[in-house]
Amino acid sequence: MGRTRRDRVVVVTGAGSGIGRATARAFAALGGRVHLTDLDGAAVERAADEIRALGGTATAHVVDSADGPAVEALAAEVLESDGRVDVLHNNAGVCVGGPVEEISLDDWRWSVDVNLWGVVHGIRAFLPGMIRQGRGHIVNTASMAGLVGLPMVAPYCATKFAVVGLSEALATELGTHGIRVTAICPGAVRTNVMKNARLNLPGASGGTLRRALEAHATRPEVIARLVVRAVERDKSLVVHGPEMMPLVLLKGISTAAYLRAARLATTIIRKRRGSR
Repeated sequence: MGRTRRDRVVVVTGAGSGIGRATARAFAALGGRVHLTDLDGAAVERAADEIRALGGTATAHVVDSADGPAVEALAAEVLESDGRVDVLHNNAGVCVGGPVEEISLDDWRWSVDVNLWGVVHGIRAFLPGMIRQGRGHIVNTASMAGLVGLPMVAPYCATKFAVVGLSEALATELGTHGIRVTAICPGAVRTNVMKNARLNLPGASGGTLRRALEAHATRPEVIARLVVRAVERDKSLVVHGPEMMPLVLLKGISTAAYLRAARLATTIIRKRRGSR
């Protein structure tokens, strides 16, 4: 990237918890000057305080990633203070789940505004500066749900598939400017996404899903290390999620076989819903 580890200026959205918080800490531990953003002001201030307590350089910003003008104002503030941005991690995300015919338009908009438009706003605000400096790296948090369609989370899959496609398109287009792009596709991770999700699943399925994620999901620090490695090795796609890898492999072998398995799972879920 043309910058040393100790010279990088890094912006991480959704950094008040989970993957964003862990990634900000990972870059700060390497000497980067990190700007953390989140809609939750108390959470992002705590995350920045933790970094500073460890000797790192961190600045907290209360920003709604779905608010384009607010993201543009953030970019102007960061460029004024540090002169450039070397790494942008568009990480903020939300989850909506339930039978697709019952998902409200407001929930669809919430999902698209944060998961997709949040990435678009980040790119529009920070990319021009990266082009001017002739270098930079954009990391977009997608999901393994952006590689295989899953039942009962159509808005989440739709937005994460979009982020994967957007990242690939940018990776092909921006290389001539010295800018690299990475899509991170984790499986289940211990973050607040599920805690704050808008789920309408049958019976006790929602609670069961949350408990299963808490017990078996990957720690966000693992994903943070993969993000840093992707930046340092110019990796365009990172996939990590042992619990979902069989689905990805099955789809790779036969999309028809995957769809049959997914339809069977959906039938079981809907039957449970009907019997509650």
